[in-house]
Amino acid sequence: MSTAATRDAAATGRDEAAAPAAVTIQALREAFAHLPAAVTVVTTLTPDGPAGMTASAVSSLSLDPPLLLICAANTSGTLARLRAHGRFAVNTLPAGHRTLAHTFANPEPHPGHRFTCVPYRIVDAVPVLSDALTVFTCAVEQTHPGGDHTIVVGRITAVSHHPGQPLLWHARSYRRLAPAAGDHLSDQPRRS
Repeated sequence: MSTAATRDAAATGRDEAAAPAAVTIQALREAFAHLPAAVTVVTTLTPDGPAGMTASAVSSLSLDPPLLLICAANTSGTLARLRAHGRFAVNTLPAGHRTLAHTFANPEPHPGHRFTCVPYRIVDAVPVLSDALTVFTCAVEQTHPGGDHTIVVGRITAVSHHPGQPLLWHARSYRRLAPAAGDHLSDQPRRS
């Protein structure tokens, strides 16, 4: 082991045996499972009623113009429905809503079936979950192929936010935020 590698291993407590694995589907699944993400429900409207899916591949994209992106499996019925409607909402679930997340993660036999257990209202022509912490309503701006998923860029048309703890997904389990030990960071600069 080189001197730099020895120093790096000592600093991290890891050795070269923990080198990155080959890029296989299984290795990617394991690595992706360790990317923490907020649990969201993406919703849209169809002629038959509301449709939605749980999504953790959601990201802010641009402030000007206001854009975000979601990634949905190419086989997703909700993806086809939101493309057809041209509008969708991203609803961030609060901690404690594991059952709701699970309901929207399972394959949907009929559009609207998932909405029988959750209060919602129509805002900006899309269903918005009443208990969501943050809601972005969007118009579909663009779609891009992304392997076995489709990347959907949404132009944000309305946003709302309520305080609370978000539901997170990490290592194939639901989680909640906790302050890091010794974390005293704030948005305010320190004064000397």
